[in-house]
Amino acid sequence: MRIRSTALGITALAVLATLVPAAAPAVAGPGPAEDGRRPAAMERELLIGQSSQAAWDDWATVGSDPAGGSVYYEVASGTWVSEGHREYAEFLAERGDTIQIGVSWKDNPPGFEGGDGDARARRSREVTQELADGRHQDRFDALAAFITANPQATFMLRLDYEVSSFFHCLDAGCASYRDAYNTLAELIDQHTGGGANVQYVYHPVRGEYELLYPGDARVDWIGLSVFAHELCLPIYDNGYLYNGTPPDNYDVNALQCRDVYIDEDENGNPSAVWKNWDHDANVLRMTRFAQEHTKPIVISEAGLLNFTEDGTDTSGLEPERATLWAERLFGLLNYVGPVPGQEGEHDLSDVIRMVTYINLDFRYGWDGIPGEHFEFPPDSTWFVDGRLSRYGPATDAFCRGLTELTFTSTCR
Repeated sequence: MRIRSTALGITALAVLATLVPAAAPAVAGPGPAEDGRRPAAMERELLIGQSSQAAWDDWATVGSDPAGGSVYYEVASGTWVSEGHREYAEFLAERGDTIQIGVSWKDNPPGFEGGDGDARARRSREVTQELADGRHQDRFDALAAFITANPQATFMLRLDYEVSSFFHCLDAGCASYRDAYNTLAELIDQHTGGGANVQYVYHPVRGEYELLYPGDARVDWIGLSVFAHELCLPIYDNGYLYNGTPPDNYDVNALQCRDVYIDEDENGNPSAVWKNWDHDANVLRMTRFAQEHTKPIVISEAGLLNFTEDGTDTSGLEPERATLWAERLFGLLNYVGPVPGQEGEHDLSDVIRMVTYINLDFRYGWDGIPGEHFEFPPDSTWFVDGRLSRYGPATDAFCRGLTELTFTSTCR
């Protein structure tokens, strides 16, 4: 979540729609992989991100040490996106913690000479194929050296984040991204020894989880972003309300999505049943997809947004809907019920094993570093103070979720 701007509201949303997949038989939840790379059944873990140790320090006023944190590394320069990211990664590595690293080229593709969002996306697609072809390998030297120098830490590498056909596919079948993912995983394994402390995260936009899937062999985790639409909450941007679903598929008063699942009618025939949901249809289907492939999910990015229309309050706080957000987040982790477009009920409560909470004051930009001026206007999507230390009931709900769902981190 390094460069999101209006691309989240327009470009990325355009690729979220997906066809309803066919129903699949129930399978067991994620278990240990044959090569031992992925952990077996375990307590859930909390990562605190992102970008700098400031997020960690604020969390320390609320709860016990998390399992690690989250930072970003860019392919264009072949290094961390800033000193803050590098320093936070070093802090986590010295502790022997888990470090989720977003290895990104879509934000700043190598060779991009400027232009609008379409030009950047076009260059990103080209770079995806170039990476698949083995080019730009020297851009990963610093990353491999850091991993090798810190065998005591665990590295979860997102080979780009929120990947989509718009930014990563040169062909309709998206072989370009799948090949790039597997080529990079092989490259990094060669440079680091490919130990169990190096794990790979496939992190798609929620509507294209099947299209770009690189295959079971090198996917250790499936990543998911959870902000607003994923929990069927509205966001406001410069006076524009976006509910996250087509108007007929959203209950404005209940702040819930509307969708169908398949049940039997009185004659035993399949029948579509409308239902209100707290969670986006693609999120539930993606969780089910992960379960079918016996892959655990890491919520790679989770945080509050501007859920209220009032553009005059500059505190950036969301006291009412922040609590609802936290409750729905942990409801997703513990979900048992129907899945939109599929038959029967499914127990998805063991699929999401890790949550990365972005504990920053976004009013001051993606890295949340306070300055003289706000980075975003008060009525924009990202004008929000997401630090849990700033909340009462919402923090209580978050802390209650950590305890009830057996996280290794708890609150004070």
